[in-house]
Amino acid sequence: MISGRLYWIIWLSFIVYSVIFAPNSLPSKPTLPLIEKLLKGEWYGINAYVISLFYFMGIWPLIYSCILFVDGQTQSIHGGLISLLSMALGGFVLLPYFAIRYPHPQFKGPLTNMIRFFESKLVSFTLTLLTIGLFIYALFYGNFQNFVYEFFTQRFINIMSIDFCIISLLFPILIRDDLSRRNMSDKYHIYYPLSFIPMIGPLIYLNMRQPLVTNNMTQSKRKL
Repeated sequence: MISGRLYWIIWLSFIVYSVIFAPNSLPSKPTLPLIEKLLKGEWYGINAYVISLFYFMGIWPLIYSCILFVDGQTQSIHGGLISLLSMALGGFVLLPYFAIRYPHPQFKGPLTNMIRFFESKLVSFTLTLLTIGLFIYALFYGNFQNFVYEFFTQRFINIMSIDFCIISLLFPILIRDDLSRRNMSDKYHIYYPLSFIPMIGPLIYLNMRQPLVTNNMTQSKRKL
């Protein structure tokens, strides 16, 4: 079990790095117009790796929601709220959640509509298709050398890339409790290492996991 103090140290270090040490963006490539173009889908002239990474950071919170709406029911701060806030704040909001989070290996209910939605195989399958599509788009149309250059020269891309790595490394911590809530603890040795594969590993898990087990030991029914 990782100490909550370590999460706070990483969180503070990430903030200090982002404010002080992250590279300054080149004057010719300001950050706000880039974000605006990415949000509007005006991708011309933008590296496909940057486009895919930007949208990965929108998919990650939905992946987290598939666990945190359940995991966060009895936490000090509801995990569902944290997963949604992470769409804008990423690891800056997830790290504090992990710092104060405690184990939650049983589902105690209630089975809300949001939980039912994120339990749906349709949701996990759709996220998988979107992720694979973005990976293929980056590989075939992206310029990796240019992406590396922008990583070292553009603050937004630099911080977003590090944030992606932090989010990827945090997810496996949730696996043990989620397996327990589904009577799948015997599969921990399979899904825990698999979950370290960024996005793809967690999505495989979400597509393969069994339904939640309620307090009366009956499995929840998926409505979607």
